[in-house]
Amino acid sequence: MSWNLLRSRGFVAAYALVILMLALSVCLGERDILFPEIAGMAMGVMVFPVPHWIKKPLHLWLSPTLGAFMGTLMNDLPLSPLVKIWLGLIIIVILMHVFRVNFGPTIPAALLPIFLGLTDYRFAISTAVFTFVVMAAAYIVRKPELKANGHNAFRKKTDTVLITLILALWIGVAFAAKLDILVVPPVFALIFEQFHVKDFTWKMIPQRLAVLTLTAALAVTVYHLLDGSIIWVGVINVLLTFILCKLFKVPVPVAFGVSLMPLIVPAWGSWGFPVGVLVTTGTLMCISAAYRQFRRRAN
Repeated sequence: MSWNLLRSRGFVAAYALVILMLALSVCLGERDILFPEIAGMAMGVMVFPVPHWIKKPLHLWLSPTLGAFMGTLMNDLPLSPLVKIWLGLIIIVILMHVFRVNFGPTIPAALLPIFLGLTDYRFAISTAVFTFVVMAAAYIVRKPELKANGHNAFRKKTDTVLITLILALWIGVAFAAKLDILVVPPVFALIFEQFHVKDFTWKMIPQRLAVLTLTAALAVTVYHLLDGSIIWVGVINVLLTFILCKLFKVPVPVAFGVSLMPLIVPAWGSWGFPVGVLVTTGTLMCISAAYRQFRRRAN
């Protein structure tokens, strides 16, 4: 990872997209249009290209957009918030499996409007607009060898069912304990993808855990130092996250989503949020590594 990325067209474009989303939120007076994962998606396409993300660019737009609309629609159901989130998680995972979608941020796109209790479609429309830009960028940066050939192995149903149950259980525990800090949608996206990666090992945890936890801690610090300034909080937090990825020599696109979470929900702007990220990420990553080790021994 080179510091020259800061001056690259990809970083400038991704950074500009995040700033545009923050600026529109301020101009319209609507925090509901903020989708933190836009930052992670932009960085994961334009700065730290994630091969399986950009292999099918259409899914970068279609999947989170449909997820956002579905999540908002779920709020019309006469169910408790927890049941809505569980149902939304199950439906979106089934759809991802049916349509062979390997894009983890689809999950937070569907869960966030349910968690926030959004009943209008401003969040969904905003998600559609900004993910369309990310999709266009993916088409530009995609190389011929990354194009989908239709013959790639897809994730196992057993793995998908198991991680879905684990995430549902984790969300249930968070609701039962009334700890919103344990509900970290970007981390759920990361864990969903890593759980299916055959070569995910214990030694891959410390650096990623450090980046995510420090990102959360710095994000909350900046949020309190610049209270009320959505644009400056977002701009500084995204830059700090980039620096952390560089220092730890590991790109973690979803960390950029974590860096914007304090702008959305009061609990995510509290000093307990970094602890929540540490516990959530650490526990779920350890479960993922243990499972992959078990599968390797079983095979």
